[in-house]
Amino acid sequence: MPSGIEPLLPVNSLPDLPGPGIAAPQWQMSAEVSGPSQFASVLAGNVADMNAHVSAAETVLGDLAAGKAVEPQEAMISMERARISVLTFIQVRNKLIESYQDVMRMQL
Repeated sequence: MPSGIEPLLPVNSLPDLPGPGIAAPQWQMSAEVSGPSQFASVLAGNVADMNAHVSAAETVLGDLAAGKAVEPQEAMISMERARISVLTFIQVRNKLIESYQDVMRMQL
């Protein structure tokens, strides 16, 4: 770094992505998972996680609307977590459909 120029934040203090309190969706399949039944169970587990995030966001928003003591940032974090889960699931669904269509277009 040129002399006389100091960074605003030390490199070690930068936050890790995706941000505090927001867990990245876990859509990776482990190496030992193989076969249709394992794939179906992994997909079902991820759908259940998405559903849990959405229902948690609905609960927090309902409490906020009812006037209960809910921090606004908690409501926003919960909504963002649910949004990221839904968007990730939509992209996985789109890739699955695209892959299925590619297989169906193959000529034997």
